[in-house]
Amino acid sequence: MKAIGVDPGLAMTGFGIVEALSRGGRACDWGTIRTESDCPLPLRLKTIYDGIKRLVETWKPGLLVIEEVFVLQQFPKAAIRLGEVRGVICLAAQELDLPVVEVKPTEVKSALTGSGRADKKQVERTIRQLLNIEGTIGSSHAGDALALALTGLSRSRNFRW
Repeated sequence: MKAIGVDPGLAMTGFGIVEALSRGGRACDWGTIRTESDCPLPLRLKTIYDGIKRLVETWKPGLLVIEEVFVLQQFPKAAIRLGEVRGVICLAAQELDLPVVEVKPTEVKSALTGSGRADKKQVERTIRQLLNIEGTIGSSHAGDALALALTGLSRSRNFRW
């Protein structure tokens, strides 16, 4: 089974596809879907929607794992934008009959490192080790997405460390 993890963002949406093996996992693909700030919002959302659909059609995962909303109160507009991004991601998954699982950032950190307060470097180091990725992942958004995919697979009992 494969899972696609998605770290939603309007400027950069991270994605990571992980395949569960009999023992451990394999990172199939990861990166970001980028949108330009000078583009109209509907076009930016369509770019994200199209990118997610293309990834799901290419890799045929059995699960989409998305980060639960985490927004600071002092940035209400960011919460609205994040909701719009999450909406098009969930719509793409629904259109392709792909189950969606939401995971809290603290749950991901705890599942991978043992601490819900782990920093991004700790999480990336763990991901690289578990998935045998040499070098850097390149983007914290892609790293978060790989972590989400791993956590979703472990939740679905299709993954053994």
